[in-house]
Amino acid sequence: MSVAMAVTSGRADVGMGILAAAQALNLDFIPIARERYDLVIPSSLLKDERVALLLEIIRSPIFIQKVLALGGYEVEETGKFQPL
Repeated sequence: MSVAMAVTSGRADVGMGILAAAQALNLDFIPIARERYDLVIPSSLLKDERVALLLEIIRSPIFIQKVLALGGYEVEETGKFQPL
């Protein structure tokens, strides 16, 4: 958001940022790369109630809807478990 604010205020002409920030400030956006983020959880913590709650939240339809509404995020793999 700080990059988008710099462009909006005129302190910068262009910058690297995310679609959600650009949309929030009505800026043009040109995608140049995709980034993948993984949440790594030690198997010893998979039964922890806090981890279970986190997984429940990120798998919920309302969370998915909110992420998609931001723009620029993919959720096809969100909440999927892949043992290492």
